[in-house]
Amino acid sequence: MSDLLRLVPLMSVAALSVWADPQIGAAAPPLSLSRVLQAPDGQATSLTALRGQAVVIEFWATWCTGCREQIAHLNALEQRFRGRPLRFLSITDEDPELVSRFLKDYPISGWIGIDAGGKTVQDYGIVGWPTTVLVDAAGIVQGAGNASELSAPILEALLARQPVAFNRTAGKTVKLQSVPEPLFQLMLRPAAPVSITGYSPGAVSGVRGKKWEAWGVPMSMLLAEAYGVPEDRIERAAGIDWERRAGFDASVSAPELTDIGRTDLLLRLVETTFKISARRVPRETDVLVLESSEGQTHRLRPSSSSSSRWGVPGNITVTAAPIAGIVALASRTTGKMVVDETGLAGRYDFELRWDTRDPNSISQAIHSQLGLRLSAKRRFVDHLVIDSLTMPVVW
Repeated sequence: MSDLLRLVPLMSVAALSVWADPQIGAAAPPLSLSRVLQAPDGQATSLTALRGQAVVIEFWATWCTGCREQIAHLNALEQRFRGRPLRFLSITDEDPELVSRFLKDYPISGWIGIDAGGKTVQDYGIVGWPTTVLVDAAGIVQGAGNASELSAPILEALLARQPVAFNRTAGKTVKLQSVPEPLFQLMLRPAAPVSITGYSPGAVSGVRGKKWEAWGVPMSMLLAEAYGVPEDRIERAAGIDWERRAGFDASVSAPELTDIGRTDLLLRLVETTFKISARRVPRETDVLVLESSEGQTHRLRPSSSSSSRWGVPGNITVTAAPIAGIVALASRTTGKMVVDETGLAGRYDFELRWDTRDPNSISQAIHSQLGLRLSAKRRFVDHLVIDSLTMPVVW
């Protein structure tokens, strides 16, 4: 496999850690919110301040199709219970300006919590969006599941501090077989409905070092992950019509699963399933090269953490990130291909601040804050040409 192929390992949306499940019957974790939109001025928004009110906490995101599908349902419930001791709180870890623009097109009743840095998501053990957590007036978690299961009788039971019958499978990793979990498994199937998986199309989940899963993803994303080539550098022969293909669910489970090991197994899975004939064609391409700044020592701190954490775009505090993480971040932000020529290995902690309104500002931030630089250059990089692939017959 060409070294160029490995220059920019594709990173999933979430750098996954092992997080605890919300404990039913236990005290709800505190809310670590940087802002709360649509709350009255001066209103305290901690769970302690809300004691005496039940709280419906909805973990959501603007990019989450399944979340958008539940907005009207949740709004109807919020309006029905308005004036009762019940608070609806929708929590996202996204930029407040982005959320405010989204709300103009998709109004959400109730309060909107901004979880800068994702600490509330981590403390509640959320691994999939949307996920709804029900907290009673005494601050005790009474249920967790999908908003589609939420109903007026369930909320009446919550207000009465009675047992809540709630679907707890949504928002969690869907087990692909009975306990115990498989030691080794490769799975690829047509995408199951969101109502069954609990994940929006395009979501990625799993457990670092053990399992990687993707839900409702297109063929192009699977190929990009498997071959290590970004989707915009994948070409196909005439007659291969990917756009009309359905999405897929995929899973790779193995002991001590590394990023490279996952890629190798996924490549074997898609090549076997679709009988792919593909070739790599190196082409000179305009890129940004990430390299050490001349005369400077980088300011990345070697990390002792075993799990990776990021934060809100434009204002991130990172732990245990490989250089590939900075490469992927710079590529997503600038919209350009980024090649790593730093020669740095290992994982690092760092902070990075830039202006999200100006994608090019990340170059200056990387230079001034990390002691690295992004330089516009030309490099030969691999493009993937798909000559043929066969959609298998589902019996």
